[in-house]
Amino acid sequence: MVTTIVTPGRICLLGDKVDLLNKPVIAAAINKTLTINLEKLDNKIVYESQGLAKKYEFNLKEKYADTNFSYQNAVYELLKHKIRGGFICKDSTNLPIGAGVSSSAAISVGFTKALNKEFSLNLNDYEVAELAYKAEHDSLGISCGRMDQYSIAFGGVTFIKTGLAPKVERLKISSLPIIVANSNEPRSAKIVLNETMKLVNDKNEKMLQCFDTVYRGVLEGKKALENNDFEKLGELMNIQQSIENEFNKLLSTPSATPKLNLLCETAIKNGALGAKQMGAGGGGCMIALCPTNKEKIGKELEKLGATVYPVNIFNY
Repeated sequence: MVTTIVTPGRICLLGDKVDLLNKPVIAAAINKTLTINLEKLDNKIVYESQGLAKKYEFNLKEKYADTNFSYQNAVYELLKHKIRGGFICKDSTNLPIGAGVSSSAAISVGFTKALNKEFSLNLNDYEVAELAYKAEHDSLGISCGRMDQYSIAFGGVTFIKTGLAPKVERLKISSLPIIVANSNEPRSAKIVLNETMKLVNDKNEKMLQCFDTVYRGVLEGKKALENNDFEKLGELMNIQQSIENEFNKLLSTPSATPKLNLLCETAIKNGALGAKQMGAGGGGCMIALCPTNKEKIGKELEKLGATVYPVNIFNY
């Protein structure tokens, strides 16, 4: 019997990077997804990715020795004491890879969900998200907060308290007038994150002030969403993008690249209420809030070399 799990990518409406300080964020799962098919095998593990065009298999007595499926295997190592036998895991996706919509967390969460279902592990959504987080942060040493794993595990639009005892609140929002655009430029997210974390750990006053502004915007943004106040939400998105440019003054590698800034400015010029980059920065995707002129805005962003994805909210 084959277990099939579909997991979404995620966008951050407000709060990028503040989960590094265990602050709350507002995220949304989107209907660009990863599909995992998993089936039990007797004595070996097989990983296969349609998107990567890669396959790797090894005997249960052998040590994993590949780099293409490190997210899956990090999850497996945390759960293998509960799993008898092997499996074959195949994945396919229409998510943009490495672009700031958390394709990596979609893999970690999706694979955890697949193992959970196929091997009857009885993990709830909090446990799935936390295990996926530990696989990425602890096992693989990635400087990430908890936003990605928790927003993807729960789906929908979520207000997430990302501390050591995370709490997820599903907001009653079924759709949003948004577009996502991939800048298609080389991405330096890892460098940006590592430098940001160093400044945070060193208690850099300017960095902490920036984080506090973003944090307050998250709290205001929750109220705006609950009141269906898109104008206020757009204003807060624009403020956060201005903070990304403040980060630029502190980092050797820009968080807000010239192209991301141009995409945001172009979206607003053509009618978007707000626009901001997403994820760690240093390239990748931006999001625009477009109650009107969505098609026009998308075309203008494409003229600048972006790949545009009209998206909506993903609910399980």
